[in-house]
Amino acid sequence: MISIVRHRDAVWTDLNEPTAEEIREISERYSLAPSVAESLASPSPRHTVEFGENHAYLVLHFPAFEEAKNDAAFELDFIVGKDYLITVHYQEIEALEKFKSSIEAPVLSRQPENARDALFFSLLETMILSFNQKLSKIDHWVRDIEKNMFEGKEKRTIFELSEASRHLIDFKKITAVYPDSLKELALKGKELFGEDFVYFTEEVLEHFNKAKAKLNLLSVAVHELRETNASILSTRQNETMKMLTVATVVATVIVGIALIWLGYLALK
Repeated sequence: MISIVRHRDAVWTDLNEPTAEEIREISERYSLAPSVAESLASPSPRHTVEFGENHAYLVLHFPAFEEAKNDAAFELDFIVGKDYLITVHYQEIEALEKFKSSIEAPVLSRQPENARDALFFSLLETMILSFNQKLSKIDHWVRDIEKNMFEGKEKRTIFELSEASRHLIDFKKITAVYPDSLKELALKGKELFGEDFVYFTEEVLEHFNKAKAKLNLLSVAVHELRETNASILSTRQNETMKMLTVATVVATVIVGIALIWLGYLALK
């Protein structure tokens, strides 16, 4: 499905689960390279930064976390031209749809003069903010897990901490290439689009680095909680074993006394 948004003198064309005919239509309209058109036909397994004579092609994957039931990530492709932006994705993306409905709302600290930059970097920043919001959800989840852990629910928290750790590992793997991809985008984009393109790419990278720091802190917190949880479980198991040992000794003594008493009665 194709949707078109006009912002000042720039055009944003968004394709969700595009058909072969829709890709051909867009490729012809914007004179896209055959290799780019071919790449848009299906999801790409890796991040991509490529430059043509008059456009940049960027493929990024973003952590799904509740947006896709069967996948850890979803893909969003960007094609940035002189006065246009094309995005391609293969499922509905909540943050992207919200951005469409509030496209005039400020996202960047400085509003780009170029309308294409305003579209591209505001959308990219929105996706980074969405990533940060997902980290905040995990943060609240981890706080709830910690509370349950100290309320005697250690066995349940084993599985919850493992699940939280799995999501954080996925987040790290998915976003690990962002710095290199964005730096390459800034370096080559400067030649094609000018100095402002570098400035706004670096602003997006700065916001990602803040989110990355939050991700690292959460990973450390979950690791320490798993260690603490294991220690609590071990202590409780030791206490249980001690109680069982005492109970066994007491039971043995009682049985022994009972046998002696029965023997005494038999002799009597």
